Amino acid sequence: MLMSTLARVLAAVVVASLVAASAAVASGPPAGPWCATVIRVNTQFGTMKNKRYLPMGQLSKKSLVAVIEYALKHRTQLLTITPNEIRTAQIHELAFYAKLKASHYASTTPLGPFTLADNEKLIAFQKVKCGIKFATS
Repeated sequence: MLMSTLARVLAAVVVASLVAASAAVASGPPAGPWCATVIRVNTQFGTMKNKRYLPMGQLSKKSLVAVIEYALKHRTQLLTITPNEIRTAQIHELAFYAKLKASHYASTTPLGPFTLADNEKLIAFQKVKCGIKFATS
């Protein structure tokens, strides 16, 4: 009797552990590390100050290129910490960054597969989960 009770308890613990592990995998990485990286990198290269993106008119091409090249160089690490809810958008943005770099940052570089919807998803996530503000001008 004791052995069958222990076996049932052990089975319940194993099932509960598997369910918890599955839920953790499904939800993916938390927002914190990705947000911290976005804030740190953009602040470091001068496109953000105090968790606020600077207006595009105030940004140098050099600072924008630095952010893009950093993201491409650290693509694997960035995707590892990217939360599942924005992972596809992040992948698409990085694909666009690679095209942009390959075209020597030509303004005619096509966005695809990066879309307006991807961009809106990334912006909304940064506002809500990271507390990042965007310049209005």
